[in-house]
Amino acid sequence: MSKPRILVAAVGLSFLLSVPSVGQGTTIDIGPRLGADVLGDVEEVFLGLDVRLGLPALPVTVNPTFDYYLTDSGFDFYQLSVNALLNINAPGMPTISPYVGAGLGIARTSVDIDLGGFGSVSGDDTDIGINLIGGGSIDAGSFHPFAQVQVTLLGDINLISATVGALFRIKG
Repeated sequence: MSKPRILVAAVGLSFLLSVPSVGQGTTIDIGPRLGADVLGDVEEVFLGLDVRLGLPALPVTVNPTFDYYLTDSGFDFYQLSVNALLNINAPGMPTISPYVGAGLGIARTSVDIDLGGFGSVSGDDTDIGINLIGGGSIDAGSFHPFAQVQVTLLGDINLISATVGALFRIKG
């Protein structure tokens, strides 16, 4: 699957995940994210999409994300996650909302390298793992910039990423 198709599929999936939960008191925030695997196994920059669904019946925010890593030619890596984020009350910080979270990550790796006159090497792998998240967002009306650190344990691949992003309220 080509890179633009992957991104379109991720955006569509994130939107579909949010549609059934639209109800009274529900909030939906969506926006871009930028980050890097700083101490993990991939060590590349990524671009992604972040969705935050606040459902009145749940004490956590549902957080589907998609990250596409900007890797070398012949190597593709992306991750789709669904997390639960718990806001931490911080009475002394009325505009900053710290949070912690956990969730599942599904990562897809594919390699296709041409070795010139010696043939080629190709293969792919999908890993499922656990995400642990800590971060904070700034409440600026319908605009919420955020920063977070995420540790993802995916079997053979581990990621420790730093992420910044901007969420825009589209409902609630």
